[in-house]
Amino acid sequence: MNKIIPLIIFTFTTLGIFAQCDELFISEYVEGYGNNRALEIYNPTNTAIDLSAYSVGRFSNGGSSYVGIALPAQNLEPYKTFVAVLDKRDSTGTGLETPIWNGYQLWDYCTDNDTGDTLLYADGDTIFCVQYNSDGLHLYGTEYNEWLDLEGKANGFFCPVYNVNNAMYFNGNDAVALVKGLTVNGDGSNVIDVVGVIGEDPGDSWVGADGGWLTRDKTLERKSDIQIGTGPVVGVVQDTFAYVEYNIWGKNSFYGIGEHDCTCDPDFMVATEELNQIAFNIFPNPTITELWIEAEQNIERVEIYNLLGERMLEQNFGTDASNRTNILVKKLETGMYIISLLFDGDHQSTQKFIKQ
Repeated sequence: MNKIIPLIIFTFTTLGIFAQCDELFISEYVEGYGNNRALEIYNPTNTAIDLSAYSVGRFSNGGSSYVGIALPAQNLEPYKTFVAVLDKRDSTGTGLETPIWNGYQLWDYCTDNDTGDTLLYADGDTIFCVQYNSDGLHLYGTEYNEWLDLEGKANGFFCPVYNVNNAMYFNGNDAVALVKGLTVNGDGSNVIDVVGVIGEDPGDSWVGADGGWLTRDKTLERKSDIQIGTGPVVGVVQDTFAYVEYNIWGKNSFYGIGEHDCTCDPDFMVATEELNQIAFNIFPNPTITELWIEAEQNIERVEIYNLLGERMLEQNFGTDASNRTNILVKKLETGMYIISLLFDGDHQSTQKFIKQ
């Protein structure tokens, strides 16, 4: 299962190993609360690919020893995804057996354990949390929220027992890889894609230019113009992680998992990509009372339109612009709407949402 890699033989990246749109790659990475761990694998080619020839796994804590687990014997069709999720589905699990979210977790304001006060972000926005009791047991309701559901997006569950195989137990300081085969070749030629950097221990997480975490408590989504994996990426100097290839979302952002937009796909809509130059997430969707919005850049204005093109809501932020906000929509009638975000430089991005 393990293979020690002589790091000296690697270069920073070896993109020439595979041609663009010719090999699988990791299109999404989820490192969230408790055991919410997932990898989305994308097929950018025009032919089906047998997943059983591949494994996913990790190089732990800056190490060069690969622990992987084989993907199942099934074909992944062209321009489709396979979502591998850590197998923790016991709803009564606590501690190291805390269950992955299934959409029925209770969701409410976070409160301070001592004072009972509602917790706020530094910018004053309310922090929301799943709810659990004093024993650490998740609390469940009868209402299903798709945006809280990681379990339902899985195509396969892996590594239920840590001591048997811990390939899917990655944290922010583990390089996570897609490998052709179950072990890594001595020259690394079968390492197809890596999130992070093999042999580099970043501490808690790889970080961005602003010092913020990139791989811990984050969801990373490959940008649509990326057509190929990294090949073996090995640390020669610090912070060689090519995070510019990703849209980076906050903790437990599950929207979009199971589908991936890529320019390899002949049906990729260039016009839509040009309009939505700045990616953003909205949740919950459908919603009853409010929409939470998280974007790659600070949001200057939010506009909501009905399908007739009539503007129903508008909110300007001015000097209070942030990349995260919430909009109250409870007064809107039931139906489908368009939310439009405006950013600096006249950039604009839109999505549809449903008001219940």
